Amino acid sequence: MKLIAALLFLFSSLILSAQTEDYLILEGKIGKYPVTMELLKQGEFSSEQGAYFGSYYYHSQEIPIELYQSSPQLAFSTYDDSEFIETFSGTYANDTFKGTWKKGEKTLPFDLKKVPKENYTEIIHYNASKEIIIPKEEYSDTVKGTYEIDFYLPKDLKLQRELVQNIDSTYLDFQSFSRKNIENFERDYREEVEDIWENSSQFYASMYNHQIMESFSPYLNGKDYLVMRYFQYLYTGGAHGMSFEIYYTYDKRKNKWLEISDVLDLKHTKEINNILDKAVRKEHNIPAGVKLNEPETTPFLAEEIYYSENFTLSKKGVTFHYGLYEMTPYAYGYFELFVPYDDLKPYLRKDFKY
Repeated sequence: MKLIAALLFLFSSLILSAQTEDYLILEGKIGKYPVTMELLKQGEFSSEQGAYFGSYYYHSQEIPIELYQSSPQLAFSTYDDSEFIETFSGTYANDTFKGTWKKGEKTLPFDLKKVPKENYTEIIHYNASKEIIIPKEEYSDTVKGTYEIDFYLPKDLKLQRELVQNIDSTYLDFQSFSRKNIENFERDYREEVEDIWENSSQFYASMYNHQIMESFSPYLNGKDYLVMRYFQYLYTGGAHGMSFEIYYTYDKRKNKWLEISDVLDLKHTKEINNILDKAVRKEHNIPAGVKLNEPETTPFLAEEIYYSENFTLSKKGVTFHYGLYEMTPYAYGYFELFVPYDDLKPYLRKDFKY
């Protein structure tokens, strides 16, 4: 079950200009319900106003409900149907954000206070960009390639090193990783465009305005776990770009980045996949005995579902994450499946405890 609800988050643009921090964690309550809100300032490339994005979650679940700034007036929203939209409207002063939460006809007061840095994993902000403009006299349009990097990373250099090596084991730090990727992009982009100009009779400039964006950001920065999300978007010609996201979960108690084999006993892969199969059929009303992609109204491209090594954890269960086209068509975006611990209980590692 997808547990991300739509969120609209309002406070004045004057507050933004006074709030200069790139990363904020706020903690408090909506009514009687304890919650945490994490906000990150988007890179300079994304918004001249310095937009924020992030999430909030209830302490009883620790399942982030994502949000992004959708207007210069600091309206934040997610992608669900309007009936699920929540709103936070209030004021921010003296490290406190308070006001009224609303969902449909229901309203509750909220009061959130800035959390001291020592209460969570400290995060630093690193960004870089490169724009390659290639003019050509025969064409009215110039061709432009861009590479943008926006990384929110643990300040701890050991955690940084382990993260970058999860992406590419040849690097020990994100600065070298970023610099080399940008250099490679510029070289390859120039070579490709010049080759097309030299050898093709037709050239459409818009097809060669290539773009790559990379980001790293905390998805959840809690007491016991740090969950980081790596995202990359690429447009290198064609009808649309492609993107992917990978989640990395750090157990602060064990000082270890977790793999799915630290959570599930993979000697029982068949049984685990059967549990996921039952969960996805229940959520999408697909009867047993038919392939997932067979019903006329099915959203699935895939015939069946398997557990994913791309996962996140919460107090309630495991969410398995799947890439574009892996389970559903591009238009559906990323697919995710939440499975409660109770359903997976026979196949959880005996030493695993959230």
